[in-house]
Amino acid sequence: MNTFQLYSNLPVFMQNLLCTLKGYQLDHQRHNGQYNDVYRQLIKSDEVSYAEIIRYKEAETYKILDYAYRHCPYYKSSFLQAGVTPADFKTMEDLLKFPVLTKEDVRTYWMGMISDEANPKTMIRYHTSGSTGKALDFYWTKDSLAWYWATVWRGRKRCGIEKGDLHLNFTGKLVVPFSQQSPPYWRYNAFLHQYMLNMQHITIEKVPVIVKFINETDLRFMVGYSSIIYSFTQLVEELGLTIDRVPSFMFPSGEILYDYQRKQILRVFPGIQIMEHYGFSENAACASKCLKGHYHEDYEMGHLELIDIIHSNKEDVGQLVATGFKNMGMPFIRYEIGDIATFSKEKCYCGLQSQVIAAIEGRNGDYVITPEGTKIMRFSYLFKDTRNIKECQVVQRKIGEVTLRIVRRDGYTKTTESTIIELAHSMISPTILVNFEYVDEIERTKAGKFRAVVSELNKNR
Repeated sequence: MNTFQLYSNLPVFMQNLLCTLKGYQLDHQRHNGQYNDVYRQLIKSDEVSYAEIIRYKEAETYKILDYAYRHCPYYKSSFLQAGVTPADFKTMEDLLKFPVLTKEDVRTYWMGMISDEANPKTMIRYHTSGSTGKALDFYWTKDSLAWYWATVWRGRKRCGIEKGDLHLNFTGKLVVPFSQQSPPYWRYNAFLHQYMLNMQHITIEKVPVIVKFINETDLRFMVGYSSIIYSFTQLVEELGLTIDRVPSFMFPSGEILYDYQRKQILRVFPGIQIMEHYGFSENAACASKCLKGHYHEDYEMGHLELIDIIHSNKEDVGQLVATGFKNMGMPFIRYEIGDIATFSKEKCYCGLQSQVIAAIEGRNGDYVITPEGTKIMRFSYLFKDTRNIKECQVVQRKIGEVTLRIVRRDGYTKTTESTIIELAHSMISPTILVNFEYVDEIERTKAGKFRAVVSELNKNR
C-alpha cells in the first residue's frame, strides 16, 4: 500500500491534520528566515522612481553575470563562445550581447549551471515535465524562494490581502481522495488558513454542496488554476445556482486566463476582482497586476526582456526572456521562458514605475501553423459568442489542418459547426481545414493544467 492509499484510508480530520502539517512544511520553506526582511523591502520599493529601478537592475544584472562567469562552468563556457565577459556589461542594452539560454540548454547542461559554491543538499530540487512533457531539472535556493513568495504577497498586499487571510485553493493535486463520495469534498490546511478543493471532485453531482460550503464560509480570496475555476463556474451556471458570498479577490495562477473564462467567472462570482500573477517554475522573474488591471514587472526579482520583437508606436510584442537576480545557486540568465508578451511603452496611472506588460499570451510552442505559414496562438475569439460549447481544445497534427476537440452543451448543432468554420476561414486562414472531434471531457496535464492549443506536428515527423 502506497502513501496516498494510506492517506485515503484515514478519517477526514486526520487528512486535515496531515494537510496542515504539509502547510507548515511549505510555510517554513517559502517564508523562511529572510522572508520578512525581503517583504518589508518590497513594500517600500513600490515608491521608487524609474531611474532608481534602472540603477538597481544594472547593479543586479552585473552581479549575476559576474558571479555566474566565475562560479558556473556552463556560463563561463557559454559567454566565452559568444565572445563576451561580464566586463562587457555596462547598461541594460549590453545584456543583448550575452547568449540566450533555452530549455534544451537547461535539459542538457543543467549540472554545469550549478554554482561551485552551492551545496545541492541545502537547495530545493525541482523537477517538472511542463506542458510539453519534456522534463526539466533545476534548483531553487532558500533565498530565491523567499524572494519569489515575498513578491507574490506584495502583489496581494496591494489589494489589502494579508498572509493568513482565509482562502480557497482550486488545485489539480489529489488532496481529497477519489473514494470520497460524501461531503466534505475539500480539506483544510489550518497553518496556511486554506481550504483545498481538487478538480476531480468538481462534478455536477457535487457542485451544489460545494456552492453551499462557499456561501457559508467567509472566504477572503480564491487561488488556483484558471481552467479549474472556469469549469466550476460552468457547472454552477448550468445548475442555476448562485454564489451569494463572493470572495473579494481571485488570484489565478499557473496558466493564462482567457477572456471567455474571465467573463464566465465574473458571471458566477459577480464583483470579484481578478488579479493575475505571472510566474513560472524556474522563478527567475515574475509580474503582478495592479488595481488598474496592468501587469507590472516585479523588477526586484529579475529582469524581463523581449526578443524577436515586433515594434509599434505604443507597444512591443515578442518572446519573453528572463534574467533572475536571486538564485545564486543555479542562475538563469537570458532564459527563454516560452511565453509571448506585449510590453507597453506608456506608464500606468496606478503610480508604479516598473515595466508595464499589457498582455502575456502563453507558450510560444502552443501554436497552429496555417497553410500560409502564420503562427496562431489564440483561438478564443472563435467561441466568444458561442454559449453551447463547454470547452474546446485546438489540436494540430498536420500543417494547414486543425482538429477542434469540443465538449458540447445542449443546443450545439451543425449550424454551430458552420459558424466556427466561417470564423476560422475569415480570421485565421481562408484555406485551413477544420475537423471536429466531440469528447465528454478534455484531459488535463499531470499538474492539472488545461492546454488550449496542442501541437503534435513533431510527433508526425
